[in-house]
Amino acid sequence: MKMQESVLARVRMVEEKNGIRYAKTDGKLYKAMRIIYTLAFAYTMGINLIFIAGMFLLHFGTDNFPNVMNTLISVCVCTGLIIAGYVLSFFRFKLTAGILSVVPEVFLIVSFGAVMKDSLGFLGYMPSFYWRHFIPLAVMIITMSASVFIAVRARLKTQKQYKKVMDNLYRIYNENGGEITDGQWEEFLKDYDPTDYTKLFKANE
Repeated sequence: MKMQESVLARVRMVEEKNGIRYAKTDGKLYKAMRIIYTLAFAYTMGINLIFIAGMFLLHFGTDNFPNVMNTLISVCVCTGLIIAGYVLSFFRFKLTAGILSVVPEVFLIVSFGAVMKDSLGFLGYMPSFYWRHFIPLAVMIITMSASVFIAVRARLKTQKQYKKVMDNLYRIYNENGGEITDGQWEEFLKDYDPTDYTKLFKANE
């Protein structure tokens, strides 16, 4: 059920009165994580598109075509999932967006690492692997994970406090005005003034 804005206002008042502080989606930390993620996202999408185009133009039809095709499919699928996760992150599906983003990002690190190993096997990964893929993807994993944690934690805390306020309102209302119907309760919530408890009982007048 959609939360009533009037009750949410009361929740914010209670939190402020009791000095309750935690990171929220309208806070500076969350916004900073989103900005950093967006920058890394834009960079990674550009690199991935260049990589995909290069695989088509330079390697299509070579002797190692099966391996090339597998890598190409993996990068295309992961890129699509990351884009889907980024879009969903602007809506309520924060946890789903996080999963859709972080899992393919981890997989891409492994995939690009396999492609960009030193051919002689002495130097490990090519230096360009780190700045092209590893660092941007690692930044995306960290910032998306932090953003999802902030969003989910804030939502759970808000819901918990919301339930407390609702239970308290209902208890006070019943103690002073007797039982009410669902319709009366909904009407009361629409008109509820979170700054004035004396208006709790006007539905019974």
